[in-house]
Amino acid sequence: MERDTRDTRPDLSINGVGSAAGGEYRHVSIDGVCKVQADIASDSFRVNGHTTAKGSIRTGRFDCNGRLNVEGGLHVASARIDGMIRVDGPVSGEQITVHGMLNCGADCEAERFEMRGLFEIKGLLNAGAIEVRMHGRCEAREIGGEKIRIVKGAEGRWNRLLQWAIPKLGAHLEADLIEGDDIELEDAVAAVVRGNRVVIGKGCKVGKVEYRTELIQHPQAKVQDRIQA
Repeated sequence: MERDTRDTRPDLSINGVGSAAGGEYRHVSIDGVCKVQADIASDSFRVNGHTTAKGSIRTGRFDCNGRLNVEGGLHVASARIDGMIRVDGPVSGEQITVHGMLNCGADCEAERFEMRGLFEIKGLLNAGAIEVRMHGRCEAREIGGEKIRIVKGAEGRWNRLLQWAIPKLGAHLEADLIEGDDIELEDAVAAVVRGNRVVIGKGCKVGKVEYRTELIQHPQAKVQDRIQA
């Protein structure tokens, strides 16, 4: 595809240690340690290293390998995150894939949310499809989606790394409400789980399950109340 010659936005490329102004760019590439001073918008945004953004990031394709702190929100078309990311504001996108740690200070919304690692979401985690393999403590106020699968991850690279970095951090989920059409959970602690087909797996402790067509409960799971609507 030919470049639009009317597009006067510059590219931003940083190698080593530096800082960047906010504004609008075509492509952003950061290798090293960088501080972005204000809101930034771009077609693509790639981070390899340690970056702090003083404002929000709005981009199409987002790739992060390392550590990123965002003091505003993160709004992407698609994101691939390998490492640790903290966003003080909301996170939104069509496809969000995280291998590592996500800390979100507000809501996190996507068409598809995939994670191997651990997360802390202060607000709502909402996606059409949610697939999480936990390698540490995961927490959200509420979780909603059409298909939700949150289970304990198998032993692997992230599990060994996180156990080394954060000792005694057991893999489990905590939420007030989990609501969807098709739900499968392991090692989850929730006040209410509500869905059409619900699987309450090993290690779960749930106050109330509301289901429409099917409830499957592991013998080692604990559910106080079961209501078929």
